[in-house]
Amino acid sequence: MKRILFSLSFIFSLLLFSLFSPLFTSCDKVPINGVLDGLWQIMTIETPAGTRDVKADRAYLSIQLHLSEWDHNQNRYYAHFSHEGDSLLFYDFAHNSKHSSNADDDTWITPSEMSAGLLDIWGIHTLNARFHINRLNGSTLILQAADTTLTFRKL
Repeated sequence: MKRILFSLSFIFSLLLFSLFSPLFTSCDKVPINGVLDGLWQIMTIETPAGTRDVKADRAYLSIQLHLSEWDHNQNRYYAHFSHEGDSLLFYDFAHNSKHSSNADDDTWITPSEMSAGLLDIWGIHTLNARFHINRLNGSTLILQAADTTLTFRKL
């Protein structure tokens, strides 16, 4: 009798486990970039001309998987990126503006748009922007490209 009760309780436990285990698992994408993943707000831009406090501009960088999103004044820019060691390379820039004729379409950023200063708020002036990571932790990201240093805080 004890053996039957034990077997029934074991079977019942397995049944409960199989029914409830999907509730505790997730289909979300697992962060692959460590502390780099997440939402970052640009705080300052340092150039040879001086340091600009751009916190009030509310410009944001979001990083997830292999895609970055740059958001400023309701304009969104996207780029793929490669993170290797202390280097970040952003490439394949596209944009989506709610002010465009078709706000649902993303279009590639052209060299002439880049030359016109489309991404100057982030210190990006070329279609392939390489940055050296000076600091990366759970609260601060400092990127440097040539003579421009960008400081971000994590939100």
